[in-house]
Amino acid sequence: MPVDEDPTPQVEPISPYDDLFSDDVIPEESKSKEKSLKGPVLEPDNDSYESDKENQRKISPPTNRNLAFIAGIIGIGVILIFALFFLSPSFGPDLKTEPMANITPVVTKEETVTPEQTPVQAEKGYTQFDNFSDKESGWGSYEGETFLRYYSQGEYHMIQKGENLSDRALLGKNVTDFILEVDTRFDSGPLTGQYGIIFRFDNGKYYSFGINGRGWFTIRKHIEGKVYELIPLTETYILNKGYNSNRLGVKAEGNTLSLFINGKMVRAIGDTSLTQGDIGFFVSRLEEQGFVKEQPVHVAFDNFKYGEL
Repeated sequence: MPVDEDPTPQVEPISPYDDLFSDDVIPEESKSKEKSLKGPVLEPDNDSYESDKENQRKISPPTNRNLAFIAGIIGIGVILIFALFFLSPSFGPDLKTEPMANITPVVTKEETVTPEQTPVQAEKGYTQFDNFSDKESGWGSYEGETFLRYYSQGEYHMIQKGENLSDRALLGKNVTDFILEVDTRFDSGPLTGQYGIIFRFDNGKYYSFGINGRGWFTIRKHIEGKVYELIPLTETYILNKGYNSNRLGVKAEGNTLSLFINGKMVRAIGDTSLTQGDIGFFVSRLEEQGFVKEQPVHVAFDNFKYGEL
């Protein structure tokens, strides 16, 4: 522990050997020896010690906490200087700003195009389309004891109840050369029941292009109550058998009659008997063993397309 200075003035100690090296001082008579001035080290009194500690605190170097506080202030100051230097337009290096070229963005505008009801009509010469959603489209409705025809759920239905009977629905046009297509669906009835297209109908004379559920097709000529088979019942793999859908087509141009099933031509014939008339649909119920006698033939037509040539 350090020894504090005594507040009373002290006399420089006199060495007993100093006189040996002095020429000017005459030794005096011996005196009684005084007590050594180098007495024991005395502890400072409390008041003096506490005062000195306070003085030491005042002059002691800053603690770690003070240093961290000062360093934080300095760091914040440096950050503010950098921020002012780089972010402020009046500070930092004088950078030349190149003018940006005016770029007009290309905006692709998406347009919602509503397709025409039958976009293929114009390509193949069709001018009329009927999906049978409008009950006033011209085919009419009828209900009798043996025959029904009506619109239902976007289809045109024909039901033949009478055995060995045929009935028809006509559009009401008188045309010479034309092309037409229609979807047919066999709903129920004996598989020998026939249905399809009639054309060049004139006062009970007409051609009929028919198919049945067994996968057969035929074309007939009806004149004066007589039926002539231009093509007898002929089986073809192109037809979907049973209670399925098939697409039928007819192209009548002059004396040439071309027949189509599901987009493929199955036969082309020549006949000069009928040159013009109406167009429409027909259904026939023929007797077939194994079916209930009263069961009718029920077919439906849809997506009719027609055009004059």
